[in-house]
Amino acid sequence: MLDLFRKSGLKSIVYGAIIIATVLAFVIGWPNAGRKTASLKEACVATVRGFCVDPKSQKASYRILIPRDQGGNLLTARAKSMGLSRITLDGLIERELLIVEAERLGLSVTEDEINDSIFGGFIYVSVPVADPSKGMSLGVRDGHVYAGFRDPKTKQFDMKTYERQIRVLTGRSAVEFREWQGRELLAAKMRDLVRAPVRTSDTEAFELYQAEKSSATVDYVSVKTDWVERWAVAATRAQIEEWAKDKSNAAQVKAPNIRHILIKPDAKGDAGDGKAEAKAKAEDLIARIKKGEDFAKLARQFSADPGSGSKGGDLGTDKTDGFVEPFKKGADALKAGDMTDAPVESQFGFHIIRKDDPARAAYVKAKSQEIAHGLASKIHAGLSAKRSPDAAIREAIGAYIKDEAKKTPPAPAPVADAGAPDAAQAQAKVEESWETDPERPQLVTSSAFNHGGDPIPSLGIDVTTAVMGFAFNAKDGELMKEPVRANDGYVIVSLKSHRAATREDFDKERDAYVAGIVGVKQAEALSSYVRRLREAHKEDIKIDESYLLDGTPKADGGAPAHTDDDEE
Repeated sequence: MLDLFRKSGLKSIVYGAIIIATVLAFVIGWPNAGRKTASLKEACVATVRGFCVDPKSQKASYRILIPRDQGGNLLTARAKSMGLSRITLDGLIERELLIVEAERLGLSVTEDEINDSIFGGFIYVSVPVADPSKGMSLGVRDGHVYAGFRDPKTKQFDMKTYERQIRVLTGRSAVEFREWQGRELLAAKMRDLVRAPVRTSDTEAFELYQAEKSSATVDYVSVKTDWVERWAVAATRAQIEEWAKDKSNAAQVKAPNIRHILIKPDAKGDAGDGKAEAKAKAEDLIARIKKGEDFAKLARQFSADPGSGSKGGDLGTDKTDGFVEPFKKGADALKAGDMTDAPVESQFGFHIIRKDDPARAAYVKAKSQEIAHGLASKIHAGLSAKRSPDAAIREAIGAYIKDEAKKTPPAPAPVADAGAPDAAQAQAKVEESWETDPERPQLVTSSAFNHGGDPIPSLGIDVTTAVMGFAFNAKDGELMKEPVRANDGYVIVSLKSHRAATREDFDKERDAYVAGIVGVKQAEALSSYVRRLREAHKEDIKIDESYLLDGTPKADGGAPAHTDDDEE
């Protein structure tokens, strides 16, 4: 039965006799076959198909699985935060459901199997199978944890060491522990029976290998609507009014949201309160906005209100009832498109308030989409004509931005058109700043990705799927037939390179790779089986929630009968 009995010599025979005596001590306490059913007086953490899971069983599992630091100290706070009490109870419930199925199929556990697991130094413990990573994180490998039960000097199994360790780790006697392990081993056999038929074909394994190991890299150019809005859209009042005459366009116009930029005084400023400096800074920002700088961009850069600042100052409402009186008064005085001429002081600091022009906002949004698509199409055409990426991008941008600015030069903007610069400012922005804008269209090369990757940010699921299909079926250097729609504009995609995993690659890793696939499929099969068991017998599972408080059973509904601090 054990390797120890195969050794020759008097010393081995004597040692073998000691082992036999130990085994007999185990057997004396081993109860006859049968199920412990709940009695009226017995405390049960849970009753599973008539079987009582007693508090001692749950506590034993809890003690085994509770995290410890490098010094062996119990990390009770971590155990509570991860819900260890519920984890251990769910594991015990699943164990009992599996035991019923094992007995129905005629499975059993022999004394030798229990002895072998104990002499091997293992403690079997059930954890829920729904999430295999949970068991791994708790140190459970193949359904058990290693305790050793070995004498520190001889490195051999030692009865006293064993008894001491199981008392500390599980709070159980040798006889109780043996009975507990018998049930755990029977449940483990049932798990093995469920997992055993799971296989994977060579064809399936190779296809999965190809999907995982094949890789591709794409080049892409993003044409973002935000960038187009800043550099290619001229919005004069006449253009907006003409556009809004179309009923379908007018339907896009929403209520005029309020924006603001908050400048808070710095107590370290002049006069000790910093008000003068804060006001001067706000006045400077107002002047910059009137000269054509973007309100939203300045809000993101300077506003002390984190909630709205990151959204370009947008407060998300056209209502002012919830604001402090100075702010409310300043905002209510504004018409759509207006901005306060001077900072508005409140208890929070100095505000620059603007009421969006909803017609202008809707027009700019629609126009930026239209121009972004046209610009992307021109870049695509340039690349199709084998122009270099830089040349294709510059020609498309030059045609769109400069021509657009020349054809529709906006008049010097009143406050209502703040953000729509005059022709000279527009031309200056085109010549001096569009190239330095980090969002401008430029060629980007993705990282290598496989079939489950995400090669280009901001693409929706359907578009990403289309790009993936293209990347693994096109030829190197090939362009997608047209620009694809992104969440923030349009993207032109070409395949830079791809590498398909080969049969030779697969053959080198076959055994380990197939084992990994089978392991995942076995875990899925077992999880599905246990889930069906729980659903089929949900009426036969009763839980006493009082035993889950802080992970410690309670005596008579009062104070905890045992706490982790009681452990040795």
